[in-house]
Amino acid sequence: MFTEKGFFGVKRSIIHAGEGPIWKISWRNTFIAWANDMGVKIFDTNSRKLITKIQRDPKSPSPADHHCHLCWYSDVTLLVGWAMTIKICQVRPRTSSDSPDLPPFYVEVMNIIYLSHYVSGIGPQPEDKIISLGYQPPEDGQPVRPCIRITDFNGDELSLEELSIKGYETCGPNDYNMSVLTYDHFVYICAPTDLILAKPRDMDDRVDWLKDRLRFDEALEVVRVHERDLRKHSFKSVGQKYLAHLRSVGQFEKCAEMCSSILKDDAEAWQQEVMAFTNCKKLTVLCPYIPTKSPVLKPWAYELALSSFLVAHEFALFDKFVRNWPPEIYGQQAVINYLKKMLSEVKLSAQENKSLLKCLGLLYEYQEDFVNSLYLYIKLSDPKAFALIDRYNLFASLEGDDKILRLLTLNEEKAIDLYINNTDKIPVSTVVEDLMKKDKKIKSSVRTELLYKYLDALFQVDPELGFEYHENMIQLYAEYDTTKGKTKLMRFLRESTSYPIDKAYEICAKRKLYEQQVYLLTQMGRPIQALSLLVDEIKDITAAIEFCKEQDDKELWDSLLKKATESNKSSFITGLLQNIGTHINPKDLIARIPNGQRIEGLRDSLVKILCDYKLQIHLNEGCKRVFVNDTVSLSRKMRALARKGTHIDERNNCQKCKNMIISDHDAKDVTVFFCGHVFHNRPCLEELGKNYCISCHK
Repeated sequence: MFTEKGFFGVKRSIIHAGEGPIWKISWRNTFIAWANDMGVKIFDTNSRKLITKIQRDPKSPSPADHHCHLCWYSDVTLLVGWAMTIKICQVRPRTSSDSPDLPPFYVEVMNIIYLSHYVSGIGPQPEDKIISLGYQPPEDGQPVRPCIRITDFNGDELSLEELSIKGYETCGPNDYNMSVLTYDHFVYICAPTDLILAKPRDMDDRVDWLKDRLRFDEALEVVRVHERDLRKHSFKSVGQKYLAHLRSVGQFEKCAEMCSSILKDDAEAWQQEVMAFTNCKKLTVLCPYIPTKSPVLKPWAYELALSSFLVAHEFALFDKFVRNWPPEIYGQQAVINYLKKMLSEVKLSAQENKSLLKCLGLLYEYQEDFVNSLYLYIKLSDPKAFALIDRYNLFASLEGDDKILRLLTLNEEKAIDLYINNTDKIPVSTVVEDLMKKDKKIKSSVRTELLYKYLDALFQVDPELGFEYHENMIQLYAEYDTTKGKTKLMRFLRESTSYPIDKAYEICAKRKLYEQQVYLLTQMGRPIQALSLLVDEIKDITAAIEFCKEQDDKELWDSLLKKATESNKSSFITGLLQNIGTHINPKDLIARIPNGQRIEGLRDSLVKILCDYKLQIHLNEGCKRVFVNDTVSLSRKMRALARKGTHIDERNNCQKCKNMIISDHDAKDVTVFFCGHVFHNRPCLEELGKNYCISCHK
């Protein structure tokens, strides 16, 4: 019956009758659809006409056992579920060419979907999807749970889930009813003893489903893509669940790798992760990924991380992170205390102990405790000690504990440069006294050689520095000077004036250093002995001749001539003849040569002597000519200057009487000296009786 409100009241009209009870009815817009045992009919309220009849399939089960279910998907699309099929029907308008007696619309079955269960309810879902409540008869006498199935309009199954309904064992297909709310698509399923609310799955449900199946990678991807659609989950919350799962299954490496992308700049979350890894005793795995900026964690987190390396005996990694992490992000003292405890209580190898001591020195440096840091660097022979001393002016800390010696053994060149360039901060006496100590641990020869190198370098820079140790330096040069002919020792003897010459001679004589003895004997005023060494020990006649030339002493020349002729060595005589020059009379040498002695190169030597004399004569004559010419030229110049007049005016005064030389009424004879001073001849100059200037005595 169709009821409507009219002008004169409510009007009722019968639109269907005579086919038994109506099991389902659905009204949408202007269309009404209902179902009975015969089939489905659709009525148009505007035209008041029945549009179509959809007959029940004659092969379908009895309608008394399986009622029809229908609902409108849209204003023109009807879904009909009956037995094991779903029909998708569409209402279409007729064309103008059709008969006017026909209804204005007709219905076309677009598709028939065949199911594996009986339809006990049907409803629409977004995006051309259909939800149906399915019933299956018992199998082998065992009841089967009802299910919810979602298919698309093509019949492809998208989802299937069994329902946990109380008392389903005693329910038949007509005992269930399902209703779908179109505005939020909530589904209400009603059974005789139960009521179920089914909601469409959103992205939060998808994430939960993936999490329950431990498919966290997919869950994170869903969160990343649909983050705006999520109300329950966030990337961080899902990620933290994933991290916890990875820890629980022992995948610590992967867990640590993912922390950066999941926790990002959440300092609190990072600290929780540090504690979680600490509880698992796997914090060393996480350390490479712990952030040191953006965010910066609390100091205890970094201290835990560093101590974990020590506990695990991963000392190389401890060293790496102490050097790479900014020192201000953790408490250096806490790490120092733990490290010192480790060094004192745990037995370590020499290499491990050295590595940890270097880290301790670096931590002291971070803490600006440079004295302790320097002590460790020197103890470990670490070259960083030099830079530390220079940068922080730690020269005063070098006294004691053989630090000066240790630096020298570490790097001689750097240490010596450091000491020499800072003698105002490290006195020479401090270095020398430290090197002269006796210590069983270090050989005295090592100390002595280092002392020699230091004093030698000091003398090269400034001979006056360390002059009080020059006496010691003679012995050091004599022992350690490896240059040819002991040239360093010779230079020292020539340039220094702060050593006892007799002590120096004694040392050189003991070591048979003849060249040095020659110099010292000369300084001592014993040139004859020096010459004897040159001739008898060194046997170098050329050096002996040069020595005599330098001394320019006739007695030395006589001694040399005597030694040369008495030695009965023709080479000595030849050397004298060729190099004696004009310092002595060649006749004296020739007269001393024993008769009959064979002298190699005598003729050439005599020719050389004659040539030398001839050359000397030519030189003397040339010099004389130059001298005469210069004398004449200068004499003429002096005479011209002497004859040149001198200007005198009223500004000149007599140097004796202080009166004006020339006045308006009187002009007397005056004398002008070359120095420029002027005197009256009478009476001033006559009274003095001088022929030179009494003012400047010229």
